[in-house]
Amino acid sequence: MYKAKSNCIKDSSPIEAIIDRETFEKVQALLKRDTRTAPRKKELHLFSGFLRCADCGKSVTRSQSGQSYRYLCSTYKNRSRTACTMHAIKHERLEAAVLFAVRQQVHLAVSYSEIISRINSAPVKKSQSFRLDDLIAAKERELAKVTRYKQSLYQDWKDGEITQQDYRDMKADYERQAASLSDILTRLTAERAELANGVDNEHPALVAFMKYQNIETLNREILIELVDHIKVYENGNISVKFKFSDELRRIAEYIEINTTQNPAVAG
Repeated sequence: MYKAKSNCIKDSSPIEAIIDRETFEKVQALLKRDTRTAPRKKELHLFSGFLRCADCGKSVTRSQSGQSYRYLCSTYKNRSRTACTMHAIKHERLEAAVLFAVRQQVHLAVSYSEIISRINSAPVKKSQSFRLDDLIAAKERELAKVTRYKQSLYQDWKDGEITQQDYRDMKADYERQAASLSDILTRLTAERAELANGVDNEHPALVAFMKYQNIETLNREILIELVDHIKVYENGNISVKFKFSDELRRIAEYIEINTTQNPAVAG
């Protein structure tokens, strides 16, 4: 729980406002968005802070023409028409496309939940990922090789095969490589451990989408909870980057491991 303190007007005793974790995280996500409003406007528009140009990476902003709205790349609109292209899309088309994408993701979460229920009620569950085993083994070999190269540098310098500056530069480069590989190994090992613990159909990634099974319209709360960002392409197409994408990928792998050789579960 998160506690926010404020002072009462009539006396100086503090009043504690209790904010649950879910509400707190939604507020934090909202604060991270570009929430500027247009002059004399009091409300944020639906997609404020979510839209990015697929080419230049800058924001896609809303423009009004009569009673209709469309979105344009901010680089094209404000900086230079030679720096990027328009990437225009009408509000109605954008909203319909995002709503369709959300519904598809909700449907996927429901399907995953149903399959996981069958998996977890089966006599035997599998959790070993040969993909992760192979990746971890490969990264361990790379790290061992980088470590050997780094260890041999000092002797190469002492033998006069490389200069002191070369030794320093190459040592720093190998250390960067080793640190990067160690980070990857930590992530992969944690992912394998998580997979070994199994998945249930109350997984937060599934619950987040499943509660919108009857969604008919979009609002900012839904976008803040489910969507990381939306890319707009020059041809007017879009791609939606959802939150929980890594978690859903791991859930999909858990399902694949437990269904590829178990027709009873797959059915």
